[in-house]
Amino acid sequence: MRMIKTIKTLPYTVAAAALLAALPAAVPVIGSSAAMAQEAPKPAAKSRKVPALSLDVHKQIQKAQEAIDAKSYAEAEGILREVLAREKINDYERAVAWQINAMLAFEKDDTKGTIRAYEQILKYAESIPEALELQIMFGLAQLYFAEENYPKALQFVKQWETRAEVVGATQILFIGQLHYALSDYKKCVEYVNRAITDAQNSGGGVEVKESWYQLLMSAQWEQGNLKEVRDILEILVINWPKPVYWTQLAGIFGELGQETVSFSLTEAAYKQGFLDDKPQQIVNVAQIQIARQAPIKAAWILEKGFKDKRIEKTGDNQKLLGQSYMLASEWRKAVAPLEAAAKAGNDGDLWLQAGQVLMQLDKYAEALEAFDGAIKALSGQRAGEQRDRKLLTAQMQSGQAHTELKHFKEAEASFGAALKLAKADRDRKTANQWIAYMKAEKAREDMLEGKG
Repeated sequence: MRMIKTIKTLPYTVAAAALLAALPAAVPVIGSSAAMAQEAPKPAAKSRKVPALSLDVHKQIQKAQEAIDAKSYAEAEGILREVLAREKINDYERAVAWQINAMLAFEKDDTKGTIRAYEQILKYAESIPEALELQIMFGLAQLYFAEENYPKALQFVKQWETRAEVVGATQILFIGQLHYALSDYKKCVEYVNRAITDAQNSGGGVEVKESWYQLLMSAQWEQGNLKEVRDILEILVINWPKPVYWTQLAGIFGELGQETVSFSLTEAAYKQGFLDDKPQQIVNVAQIQIARQAPIKAAWILEKGFKDKRIEKTGDNQKLLGQSYMLASEWRKAVAPLEAAAKAGNDGDLWLQAGQVLMQLDKYAEALEAFDGAIKALSGQRAGEQRDRKLLTAQMQSGQAHTELKHFKEAEASFGAALKLAKADRDRKTANQWIAYMKAEKAREDMLEGKG
């Protein structure tokens, strides 16, 4: 039995969602629009001499902000162009004008324009409060992340991190995400763990989110740290008991060689209805029952899956059902699924199994039909040791069924074909013994009918 390794898809199914879910929004850091209310890093302010903002420039900046709030973007652009074209304004006033330009570009979903405006502000870094300069740096890191320019994002975040006096959990997490995007999974793990610890120590001020653990799990998976992935999945199962975590946890225990635990988790997920929309996983549960020496339970799971239309009656699934019944010695119930599977795939092996089951039930005529199907299917395959042995078995058992039905001429033909296929002395001896038995039966029948 081969278990499906659901965990194999982990990085693709989890990592992207984790990055999107946990990514802090990159927004301008000043302004009156509603977007400006979103969280931004808050490094401790430091003393820096900042020039004054003149009353006239203040009025123009206010008008531009009001135009942005009213969605009058062209008007706002005109006001800001006029302010920046002035010769007699100081660096602080230019920085403020570029801040409003950044807000305008953000409102227009112009990420590149927002980046340009932010970088213009940093040209006047010595004339703006240091806290604002650091916020701009972090904003640029976020914006470059959104543009998938991860090296540039890392450049700005490193500058920010070395100077910021306060680094919160969400900012730490963002740095972890950035390292994940750069495939530096070890650093990602370091930062995400820091973010979780920081949040847990905040006294409820910051909530540790599911996506944080998803990101951490993906980074550990990329490094092949299966035990760490298992530990994270256990946290996810306890706090966010979703079906996908149950199946992934079962898969990880399987990868770690703990098949018993893996089977138990998969079975528990099935019983809770977590696998109802996962046909292959339901089939896996049936296979688990076979591995646990409980084939009748495997058959029940498959029958219920067919009845509830959770799994399709494919040839492979019918084969598994028939074999489950065979292993459970439920011969009568094994026939229909084995025959259905044999017809679906013109499978000589399954025709042979169906014939053998019918022989157990003394249904010799039906067994002959199955053996004929096996002989036709196997004869169409390339000759080889395994194929020849199966064909030999089919011919031998066809001869036995003909003998039971007193079809002595046909039995002799089948045993003769078996003798031609027999290569080992033991097989030739068995065929000759059946031929002798068949001839004795024929002689007895002839005597009873007065032909002797």
